[in-house]
Amino acid sequence: MLDPRLKLQYYKDHSWEEKYIRNAKKQVTELWNFTYKSNITEALEASADDIDNDLFGHIFKKRKLDKDELSAYLNERVVPGKTDILAWWKVF
Repeated sequence: MLDPRLKLQYYKDHSWEEKYIRNAKKQVTELWNFTYKSNITEALEASADDIDNDLFGHIFKKRKLDKDELSAYLNERVVPGKTDILAWWKVF
């Protein structure tokens, strides 16, 4: 699922039943939410405290905290097969 050349398409191409695809996605989402997303949110909140208390600071802080990177990643198209995965992740 974390290979941008495959994502959920791998499971569909290999005829996994929909319930197993949903379960795989659920497990990765739970891992993201409880392990990684909370740490990122805390780091963003700490750095957002450094932003001046002006109108734009509050707007940008809100946008950063509302962003769900896993959902954004999964909603993007699958990248071409010859893509250098390490270079792709550096940019993403």
